[in-house]
Amino acid sequence: MADDPYFDTIVAIVRKVSPPEAVRSVFEAEVDEHYTGLRLRFDGADGPLDSSRWAEFADPWSEELTSTLLDLRDAMVAEGSRPRFGLTFTVQRDAGFEVALTYDMPADLPWVH
Repeated sequence: MADDPYFDTIVAIVRKVSPPEAVRSVFEAEVDEHYTGLRLRFDGADGPLDSSRWAEFADPWSEELTSTLLDLRDAMVAEGSRPRFGLTFTVQRDAGFEVALTYDMPADLPWVH
């Protein structure tokens, strides 16, 4: 699958925007043809960190994340794959990462009834 470079780019950005005390960051994205929704949660050694800090760390990176997600979707379509709608990246500070992909549209989006 042609998504490995996209995954690497997304994980690198998530690591850059994570506060230094985060041991794990969970990045969730919904991607449609012309839409991306982004959420990021930080976990420290003692539990969840204040996710409102996302704006503090992410400002210059949110545009690059959005662009990379849309490029990933386009690459899936170009390969003939059905594009995934939901992506969840669980990124460890000093280790690897896991990616979960889904075709399902999350029920919490405003246009889902």
